[in-house]
Amino acid sequence: MAAAFVLLPVSGADGAYHSISGEKSVIAVDEDADFTIIYTDSDHDVMDVSFSAKLVNSKGDTMTGAVYPTTGEVDSGVPTTLTVTAPSDAGRYTIVVTYTGTYEEGGTEVDIGEIVDRFDIKAVKPITLSVDVSLKDPNVNLSGYGVYFWVDGERMEDSYTTFNVSSDGTGSVSYDWIADASKGKHVFWVESANGGVVDVKGLDQKHDFYIGDEDYSVYIALAVLFLIIVIIALVWVYRKPVKNFGKPKSRRK
Repeated sequence: MAAAFVLLPVSGADGAYHSISGEKSVIAVDEDADFTIIYTDSDHDVMDVSFSAKLVNSKGDTMTGAVYPTTGEVDSGVPTTLTVTAPSDAGRYTIVVTYTGTYEEGGTEVDIGEIVDRFDIKAVKPITLSVDVSLKDPNVNLSGYGVYFWVDGERMEDSYTTFNVSSDGTGSVSYDWIADASKGKHVFWVESANGGVVDVKGLDQKHDFYIGDEDYSVYIALAVLFLIIVIIALVWVYRKPVKNFGKPKSRRK
């Protein structure tokens, strides 16, 4: 996943820029990820700028202990690493970094005001993908033999793994897929990273999986309604009296 990067000019300071960047914006719940902040002022040699950082949810509530460090001093052009711990609850969150301080210009101290950077992230629960594998010859040396997981036609670069098999030649490989995936059907499979040098059953076979529960409530309600209508119709037909039932043929109309 490409790194996200934001570089913005500081209002009132022509040579000043600030940014926040990260390698990913989708993080597994309870997992850590590093982000880099930087404040650069090429026009002023003397400056005294500090930052405060926090993680907030969609309601604006601060997540306690989710960012480290939460405060610090800024050296112009020197990056600072923030470690963000994704909350246990899946959802959308925002890293908020606020700069305050002063710079010196012509012997006068100038307040930079309050400068805010934001970086949106999403905390998700990993989806474990697993495939059973087997070897015709359990004595084959699998040292250095690795595989990649593919999801929806894309190779997951962080999924590379090696595996072993038991004495009967069977085993399994798994991968925790962390993605902001859409609801519905997805497809995954596992491919050898070494080519077909070893005959492993279970590789290259596509598997379907689904994200989100399918809502069949409307269809169920319609089916029940249809069944009720059919039952009522059948009862009405069988209980309807025959017009000429019991009359002699000569009196039937």
